[in-house]
Amino acid sequence: MSDSDSARSDNGSAIGRYGMAAIAVVAAGVSTVATSFAVYATGREFLVSSLNRHLLEYLPGWFVSGVIQRFGNLALELSMVFSGALLAVVFGIVAVGGYRLGDRLSPTLPPVAGFVVATALVFVVSYSVVGSAMAVVVPALVGGVVVTYFETRSPTEIATDSERRSVLRAVSAVAAFNVVAHGIGLVRRSQTQRAEQELQERALRLEAEHMISDARQKELDVEGVQPLVTDIEDFYKVDINPSPPAVDPDSWALSITGAVEEPVDLDYAEIQRFPVEHQYKAIRCLSDDIEDDKLDTAVWTGCSMDAVLDAVDLQGSHVMLYGADDYFYSMSVEDFRSCLLAYGMNGLELPQAHGYPVRLLVPDRWGKLHVKWLTEIEVIDDYSGGYWEEQGWHGMGAVNAVTKIDRINRPEGRIQICGHAYAGARGVDRVEVSIDGGETWTAAALSGQLDNPDTIRQWVYEIDDPQQDEYEVYARTIDGTDTIQTEVRTDPFPDGATGWVNRTIRRG
Repeated sequence: MSDSDSARSDNGSAIGRYGMAAIAVVAAGVSTVATSFAVYATGREFLVSSLNRHLLEYLPGWFVSGVIQRFGNLALELSMVFSGALLAVVFGIVAVGGYRLGDRLSPTLPPVAGFVVATALVFVVSYSVVGSAMAVVVPALVGGVVVTYFETRSPTEIATDSERRSVLRAVSAVAAFNVVAHGIGLVRRSQTQRAEQELQERALRLEAEHMISDARQKELDVEGVQPLVTDIEDFYKVDINPSPPAVDPDSWALSITGAVEEPVDLDYAEIQRFPVEHQYKAIRCLSDDIEDDKLDTAVWTGCSMDAVLDAVDLQGSHVMLYGADDYFYSMSVEDFRSCLLAYGMNGLELPQAHGYPVRLLVPDRWGKLHVKWLTEIEVIDDYSGGYWEEQGWHGMGAVNAVTKIDRINRPEGRIQICGHAYAGARGVDRVEVSIDGGETWTAAALSGQLDNPDTIRQWVYEIDDPQQDEYEVYARTIDGTDTIQTEVRTDPFPDGATGWVNRTIRRG
């Protein structure tokens, strides 16, 4: 044999050795994951689902939030693919390393020792992911069998065409096994939808919690000021009935009727399959007085009404909305498309008291339009009023700007006045405070602005060295259009309260 022939032979051996190792890693790893998928589909015992739960515990909220915002409903599918590929590589490397370790520990029985060590190591790693011995026995055994088969095919055994065909047949058999295993898992996936839904809800909850955490970081460090995001138990409630209606989500459906080509009924699961959105949003009740407390902000989870209506051929210009509590309101389709259909609040399932299973959130409008326990959307030809209009209330336009004083603190001899302000979708640009009855005005310090301007902002103003016995304090908001909140004081009925808030504050 010539030197060049010898070099080609050595190169062929090297390629064969590394090539077989790569095949063994891929075959063993993918087969382990595929077996787990076939047995458990996407249930809690599935290796990939278990890893994703662990990742959600340790990944930073901003990262999870960014992935969900970027990929929407595809985020869960992509995470399954990524985690599955990662686990396949890990299990493949562990299996090959285990087999070779067993081969060295017991050279007289290399296949048996290699199989035992490889299977044991895959079992240990799988158990660390799932936490259930029974759930990982079969996948570990399959991984051990596959790696043993390929590792017993040394590079010298694939020198001829027949040996290469033998390996190709083995690869084809393992590939066929994986196709069947994945097929079984996909067929059985419908049986484990609840576990998959829990995983998705956990990811969505983590994103909402990140938004709440981000809001907390933007708050002022002032005692007694209303938080930028209100806890669910503190969020105000105004209903037309003494107690909220009980809605069964299994029998509930959102009906779209009226001037449409064909009526549509969407159940709870179908609503949740629309692209998910998380949104900061404040709600102010039309009955909220200047000195009242019916104004709160939450992180809402749901889907865009625009996405829902895209599935329907609308033939009218307005909609009439009906709730399970016999509440009703109408608005234009144009305004309706900008709404959020919410089924989550502050990272949790929408509470019954706040409209479970779904409620509406309307940008820049009074709370009366945010229909809770929504059951039907009737497409109509013209505006047709609503429940409170029949009681003499109006307030169909943009919500009025308001400035509220939450507390007067006296830290270390100073006078600290704090509160919150709201101006609908126009946003709060600044809050001004007067301590001389409205003669002169000074800008207060503001909290950070949340991602949606249709939310409150905190403010604080301090009198560092009080000299007067008494101060006549007024506060007003200037919105994002540079419009000053009106001074004229009116009652909530019929169009919503207006006017500057004021306090008479004594030095001591």
